[in-house]
Amino acid sequence: MNKLWNVVLFLLLLIHVSLKAQEKENVLSLNECIRLARINNYDIKKAVIDEEISDKKINEVIGSGLPQITLNGDLINNLKLPTQLIPADVFGGEAGSYFKATFGTKYNFTFTGRVTQMIFNGSFWVGLSAAKYSNQYYKENREFVSEDVEYNVATAYYQTLIMQKQIQLLEQNLKLISKSLADTKLLFENGKAKEIDVDRLNVGYNNIQYQFKKAEEGLEQSYNNLKFRMGIPTEKVIHLSDSLSFEHNSELEQKFSILNYLDEPITDFGKRTDYRILQTSLELQKLDKKNQISKYFPSISAYGSYSFQGLRSSFDLFESGKEWFKFYSVGLQFNLPIFTGGQTYAKIQQSSLNIEKLEEDIKKAENGINMQVSNAAHKYNNAYENTKINKMNINLAQKVYNVTMLEFNEGVTTSATLIDSETKLREAQTNFINSLLELYIAKLDLERAKGTLTDYLNNIGNN
Repeated sequence: MNKLWNVVLFLLLLIHVSLKAQEKENVLSLNECIRLARINNYDIKKAVIDEEISDKKINEVIGSGLPQITLNGDLINNLKLPTQLIPADVFGGEAGSYFKATFGTKYNFTFTGRVTQMIFNGSFWVGLSAAKYSNQYYKENREFVSEDVEYNVATAYYQTLIMQKQIQLLEQNLKLISKSLADTKLLFENGKAKEIDVDRLNVGYNNIQYQFKKAEEGLEQSYNNLKFRMGIPTEKVIHLSDSLSFEHNSELEQKFSILNYLDEPITDFGKRTDYRILQTSLELQKLDKKNQISKYFPSISAYGSYSFQGLRSSFDLFESGKEWFKFYSVGLQFNLPIFTGGQTYAKIQQSSLNIEKLEEDIKKAENGINMQVSNAAHKYNNAYENTKINKMNINLAQKVYNVTMLEFNEGVTTSATLIDSETKLREAQTNFINSLLELYIAKLDLERAKGTLTDYLNNIGNN
């Protein structure tokens, strides 16, 4: 019996340890959420596949410059041999008359091996360079998609934290007003409070309960949005390891700080992945122009062929001892376009115009990046100042509420004043958490505009 209990206790211990390990595994920091997104997100997976396809394109282009070997077989069954007319005078017959003759065999089989090697083709080298730039383009596109996913995951993560903070504040308010309601009901029962006081507090209590339920619903939606951005099933249970607890402005200043630069122009545009993609697109367009020009030049290739031919009157092609006829050849093939109706020249002009368009896109992007950084910096500074103000306003509203509650309990003030101060406290709390979310997103927008979002997110866990 003791052994049985030992086994049961051991199994229970294993289950407990397993549940604890699973619970710990499901508690995720922002860095861990981003790491999982890089593995599981659908858009990143597609971008990786596109990059792998571009790798194969390089092999395809290289393969076109290597020897091309083909084997061809041809089996002919002449159901009726063709008739030829031969002038009779060739054989001393009457001039102007013909002999009918049938030539050939019923079955013909030809087996030919051919080797072709490109010697010179201007399009080959241009195509090889284009394939490498195309591969670079898809690598940069994967980075761009990854940055977009990281931004969306971080935004969803902060939104979830904000919802958790809102629920935490509503829970505190619910406890406070619940206590006031219970005390007021007791006073009413003893004839020391009015029924209207109970009703007003009941209305306030019900309002907070409604907001609390809506916040819980919003939290569930935030978690689902985060899991979707990460690329994991929505039914998987996760928890966030971080929390928001800025009790004083000094804590806010430790994590965020005012920016002294606002209108300094960006000089290193290469940090922006979308800018590098534009530059790569420009190089690809220049190579397209070179490819069109190369079509004016000749192409030369060498070839060699070796054939076996069997001519039979009956279907005995593979019987031993039958005669096979061999013939083989080598040669050079030269191709020089002389006139194409102006098509090649028109394509060169189109490529030149597309190059001009991309150059204008790059200039526009440079100006746009400076605008985005400037706007993001101003937005960040404003969000930072607003958050500090709203945090101070919470402290004031909390102080007013505490004093009002004390006065209400002492019978100095009315329940209407208490409800009003509680409402203002909730408004201050709502303004604070909204401005806090704006601050977090403004920081993400700024880092994204500067092209340093990935570095910023990678360093969060090290701070």
